[in-house]
Amino acid sequence: MNDKDDFDDGRVVFYYSRERRLKRASPSVRKFNEAAPPRKSNLFRTLTATRPLQFMFISVVTVCVAVIIASLFITSENTRVLENNTVVVSVATAGDKSYITVKKTAKAAGAYSGAVDIAVSFKGENQPIDARRVYFTPETEEVFRFSVPFTGKKMLLLFEAGAGRALFTISL
Repeated sequence: MNDKDDFDDGRVVFYYSRERRLKRASPSVRKFNEAAPPRKSNLFRTLTATRPLQFMFISVVTVCVAVIIASLFITSENTRVLENNTVVVSVATAGDKSYITVKKTAKAAGAYSGAVDIAVSFKGENQPIDARRVYFTPETEEVFRFSVPFTGKKMLLLFEAGAGRALFTISL
């Protein structure tokens, strides 16, 4: 093929042939347009194929890492560790009584098992105090429920087990 094929009777003939256009291109353009061997696709390449997908992927990973870090360092006001046991306390009121639920979860094999003294009162002086004793067993999880004959806005609970103490201040 020569330049004579492009012109016929003085008019320009337009071809849409990629191969024909690439014949006249520079070697670097030809190399760029050569078919590369297909790469094996995987999930990571699919998730990060374009710039917006890369940004979305990084955002999702950042949020997940932030949630994990926050859950490790932020504890609830009604959760404490007492002698290798995680203790979660919840209080519900009905009428003039308060119902307390204590959930114990053993953190390790050497967690405390034995008598646990619980004192319940209100913030302030000359408030009534109710004392209870429960027994933690070697079980992984246990739930204890009891009621106290009073109710108020801010309840204080003191747990004593062996040499450890845990103080809870729960607002109702």
